[in-house]
Amino acid sequence: MEIFLSPPVVFIVALLSAMALSEFFAGWAPKGTESAGKELPYACGEDVPAEKVLPDYQRFFPFAIFFTLLHVAGLMLATWGLNPTAGGFELVLAYVGAVAVILAMLFLG
Repeated sequence: MEIFLSPPVVFIVALLSAMALSEFFAGWAPKGTESAGKELPYACGEDVPAEKVLPDYQRFFPFAIFFTLLHVAGLMLATWGLNPTAGGFELVLAYVGAVAVILAMLFLG
């Protein structure tokens, strides 16, 4: 009987229940109407020619790497022991130096 309380079984039962309810109530949902401009881009009532947009992430990636690097560095330094008498203090300093070098390469060069 405990098998029915395991997370995979509960997930599958919940998923099947949601699918059954969705199918049951789909008949009561209002039907949409087709219109000529339904899939055109909207720009304050003006007709705008549709053109392919190519997103440019060149300026985004340095900030994403900066964010990731600083958060990983913060987690590493927060979980490392900074006791000078314990071994590994040199490793902490080397890690901080490596992070500084990587950030300098990222934004200066």
